Amino acid sequence: MDGDAQVRGRIMGHWQASEQADSVAEHAIYAADAILDYPQSGERFRGRATIAAQRSGHAANRHFTVVRIMAAGTCG
Repeated sequence: MDGDAQVRGRIMGHWQASEQADSVAEHAIYAADAILDYPQSGERFRGRATIAAQRSGHAANRHFTVVRIMAAGTCG
């Protein structure tokens, strides 16, 4: 499997876990020191555990349809 297919698989797994309310699997994609920014409000959350805790307060049902994944440069 090439690098693009691996990245796409991880992203799709992330969305699927989110839809199924599997918080552990949903947040496993993030590095332990990940940062989540909300530019519109200026909020910043640091670390996988903090991001998971922030998102746990959103009880809304979620459904995602990935139409396109675009990237530039390298990740990791």
